[in-house]
Amino acid sequence: MEARHLASRLEELTHAHAVPGAQLSVHTGTETVDAVAGTECCDGTRAVDPRSAFAYGSVTKVFAATLVLQLVSDGDLDLDRPVSDVLAEFREPADARLASVTARQLLSHTSGLVADHELDETDERSLFRYAKSVAELPLLDRPGNSFSYSNTGYNILGRVVEEVTGLKWRDALQDFLLRPLGVDPYVDHSPDGPARPLTTGHAVRPGQREARPVDQFLPPTWTPAGGLSGSARDLVVLARLHIGTDPKVAALLEDEQRVEMRTPVPGADAFGMADAWALGLGHYGSADNRWLGHDGTVDGGTAHLRFHPGSGLAVALTTNATTGSSLWPDVVEELRTLGIDVGDHRPGVPAPHPAASGAGTGTGPQETERLVGDYANGDTVFSVRRHHDGIRLSDRTGLVADVTLNDGLNFTARRVDTDAAPYVGRFVLDGGTGEIALLQLAGRSAMRVRAAV
Repeated sequence: MEARHLASRLEELTHAHAVPGAQLSVHTGTETVDAVAGTECCDGTRAVDPRSAFAYGSVTKVFAATLVLQLVSDGDLDLDRPVSDVLAEFREPADARLASVTARQLLSHTSGLVADHELDETDERSLFRYAKSVAELPLLDRPGNSFSYSNTGYNILGRVVEEVTGLKWRDALQDFLLRPLGVDPYVDHSPDGPARPLTTGHAVRPGQREARPVDQFLPPTWTPAGGLSGSARDLVVLARLHIGTDPKVAALLEDEQRVEMRTPVPGADAFGMADAWALGLGHYGSADNRWLGHDGTVDGGTAHLRFHPGSGLAVALTTNATTGSSLWPDVVEELRTLGIDVGDHRPGVPAPHPAASGAGTGTGPQETERLVGDYANGDTVFSVRRHHDGIRLSDRTGLVADVTLNDGLNFTARRVDTDAAPYVGRFVLDGGTGEIALLQLAGRSAMRVRAAV
């Protein structure tokens, strides 16, 4: 693969999407080719290089899951035993079902935990106090019953690691995985991080091209779910561990656990987010071209990781702008022209329901009455309300979107303030009553808490 051509195309694509800086690392099975573009900050003072550290966001979860599977491989943790066997904080929870949650369910987002629990003290660093706070929350659903993406669950896994190893999360991750693997990402943005430049995140408003620097603050108790920052090449090194071609694989992760980690979990239907879900890894692409990996989004940056165990191919992209999420599909298409058929999940937009009426909303009066109401996932509350002849979806962050209902209670939600591609979601029925029970959007489930009046 020609590195110069790859860098040239990356430069063109970052400019097209108003991304100040990016890294692309591609392992062809025999060599790793790096391409960089742009600058670490929009002020243009420092060019991106292969060691520049970008915020990984949720790609951090692949490192966290790998560490958990290392403990399983060593016999220190059982995936299918309740984590309350390890965590005293979970032995008498407010919701009794929480005591039965397993590490497998936490890893596969089937635990029933809310998505984004935060402590009132944003600078709190104790995962013990975080776990005690989570134990006071109600579950969205019974453990193992449905998929709902949960940062909370991965923060709890960080606490499990602490209790099993006797080390703080940061130290356990560095001692068991990062140093032996030969990578040195920031575990958080603390001053004692590695001696490498840390990029600045940027926000780009919909329809505009100006990149504005933003703070990439993450609560310290969220570090296991999204606190790492490193390079695209570091991600490729991790991918090669899972492929089995990294020289250190025999010492770090048994074949049995590598296979277990990428095996789809029954019931982990990551609707609209991936084609299947395993233990810390999403499945992307068709059945005959299935890639593994994860995506990450933070305030001001994105990261994407894909690898194909059969061919040994691996691809990683890091960016320092919110528009990196729209850059990624273009990078995938460019790589496909070069013969690297990267698997990616592209949720289709189905045809509107035959009963569509009014303003393209796709909802008739009877459907509207079934769906309107409030749907909650922790502090996140989606409101579904009548709007003209159809329905509109909103939340407290400023999201306002017109909903088009499709067959099977699937829907698309198109924001009213941007021309961006619509979100894909669905309403889910309660198996016992046949009533609407959940709203699923962007991989997260929200439980219906009341009907609208």
